[in-house]
Amino acid sequence: MMHSIAWLASRVARMAAAAALMALPACVSGLNSKIPPQQRYVLQSAPAPAQSAEPSAEPSAASLSTASVQVLRPSAAPGLGQDGIAVMRTGQRLDFYTDARWASGAPAMMQALVIDSLRHAGRFAAVESDAEPFASRYVLSLELQHFEAVYDNAGPPIIRVALVGTLGRRSERVVLASFAAHSEVRADADRMQAVIAAFDQATAQTLAQLAANIAPLAD
Repeated sequence: MMHSIAWLASRVARMAAAAALMALPACVSGLNSKIPPQQRYVLQSAPAPAQSAEPSAEPSAASLSTASVQVLRPSAAPGLGQDGIAVMRTGQRLDFYTDARWASGAPAMMQALVIDSLRHAGRFAAVESDAEPFASRYVLSLELQHFEAVYDNAGPPIIRVALVGTLGRRSERVVLASFAAHSEVRADADRMQAVIAAFDQATAQTLAQLAANIAPLAD
């Protein structure tokens, strides 16, 4: 009899412990959690006038009628390849905003923005990503060198964006043109919405420079 009572008490204790463990995640992630929700941001940079570079010569109508380009996903400098919004602090210390992320990885987002910018510029008959099955005449490789908020102890951060585009003809596998585009914009305030707005502006200026200087060549 005593053995049965001890066994029953042990079983009840184990069931209580299991119930407590099952309830623990709900306590951590439930409505009473004090962990702030993580915000996701996207850039929708409208094409902006190029600021620091003269556009190359306009391609002929004949080349525009047939020229197509495939935009590769950019390679990224260390720390810029994920969805974290990068911050550069004094002493060259790389950091990230705690409660904010890009909606996708920075290289994927920049690839989509470059494609939209080149389509808007109208210099190619077709502009596609490297996920498309169609063969293109040109290939544009990209390098994302800067895409961070820089804190210099002088108020709100400076948003720094730098992109290098290298154009080649697919059939020849040689470089035809390479151009570096960059922009810096100081945020109006040290608040996330102002920082994202400055990212939008700096990215738009960088894309405009790139689109003005990447064009098909006359055959």
